[in-house]
Amino acid sequence: MVKVKYLERPKLTYKERIFFLDFIRGMKVTIKNFFRKTITTAYPYEKLTPPKRFRGTHAHRVRDGKEPPSFNVLLKFMEINEGESRCVACYMCQQACPMPTLFRIEAEQLPNGKKRVTRFDMNLLNCLYCGLCVDACPVDCIIMTDQYEGASYDRKGCVIHLDDMSERGKDFDNRRYNEPDRIWIDDKNREKLWGQIEWT
Repeated sequence: MVKVKYLERPKLTYKERIFFLDFIRGMKVTIKNFFRKTITTAYPYEKLTPPKRFRGTHAHRVRDGKEPPSFNVLLKFMEINEGESRCVACYMCQQACPMPTLFRIEAEQLPNGKKRVTRFDMNLLNCLYCGLCVDACPVDCIIMTDQYEGASYDRKGCVIHLDDMSERGKDFDNRRYNEPDRIWIDDKNREKLWGQIEWT
C-alpha cells in the first residue's frame, strides 16, 4: 500500500494576517489588467476574419487544375468533371475520424467502369473539428474553412451535403487560396489584437 504525503498549507505570518498581503498581491494583477485596452470584439456587430488555418466549417475543393499528382493517377478510375468535387470516395477521412458515423459517403459504378461519388454528407453535430479528416485526404479535397457561424434552429440544418461543400470550397479558395499559410494574415493584423511581441 502506497502512503500519500500531504503538503501542509504554509501558515500566514502576523504581518500577512493583519495587512492582507496575499489579497493585495492578487489585486495587483487585477488592477494592472483593469486599465489595459480590451481585446474583446463586439460580436455580431464586429467580426474578425480568422486565420487561413482556422478549423471552421468543412468544404470540398473542386477539380480546377490545381490538384496534387495523386489526383491525376486516380482519375483513371473516377468520373469527375471540371468544377465538381474532387472527392474520390476512398473513405480515408472516415477511417481517420474519431467519430466515423458523422460521414455518409456513397459512390456508384458507371457503365464505363469508372466510379462516381453520389453522396457525401457530414453531420457536424458529431464533429470534434480536430482536422484529422483533412490530414488523411490523399487528394486535398476536404478542407476546413474560415466560416464559424454554423448554428441552426433544427438538427437537419447541421448536416452539410456534397453540393454546398463544393460551393463553400470554391468561395474559400477564391478568397484565400494564394494567401500564405500562417496564423495571422499579416503582422499589422496580429498587433492590432495582441500588441507588439517582444522576443526574448
